[in-house]
Amino acid sequence: MAFDFEEAPILESERLRLRRIHPSDLAAWAEIWQCARVRQYLLEFEGAPDDSAVWSIMEWAERIFKRRTGIRWAITLKPKDRMIGSCGFHLYEAQNRRLEIGYELHSAYWRRGIMTEAVSEVLRFCFDCLSVHRVEADVTEGNAASAALLRKLGFVLEGLWRERVYSRGAYHGMWQFGLLESEYRQQLSAGVGGC
Repeated sequence: MAFDFEEAPILESERLRLRRIHPSDLAAWAEIWQCARVRQYLLEFEGAPDDSAVWSIMEWAERIFKRRTGIRWAITLKPKDRMIGSCGFHLYEAQNRRLEIGYELHSAYWRRGIMTEAVSEVLRFCFDCLSVHRVEADVTEGNAASAALLRKLGFVLEGLWRERVYSRGAYHGMWQFGLLESEYRQQLSAGVGGC
């Protein structure tokens, strides 16, 4: 049975629980974006977003779910329920069986494999429950850590959109990564990638 967007699913891995974002997560999400290193490649932000801006992002997450075009999950470490990051998909096109993923993580939790584990669960959901054919990810040129994460999960660098985004007084290029269902399934059968 296909996923119907009636209720946001909870995704779980060995260490993580991905759940729907709640209004009570506002302070935790704002804290994640206080770190300049977290915002460095997130071109939507000129500086640390205030509570009003974070609230707008929470409303966006709710809106894409209601429109059936995406889900943004709060990443939590078991057994705690405190949000330490978020990940999910947006721009879901059922007709083309295509979507785009995105993510960010509190800098205190970097280099522990947490985002690899979280994105692996999101990919599993997208390919198994939504039956997508293609998953895309746009990465700001220079974000080597995000590019390495995607490559580890089997994504292919498909090209560079030169000077695609104007932010902070300059144009920035965007790397386009893609992962096809056939590539994802091949990795699973070979025991490669994932968490």
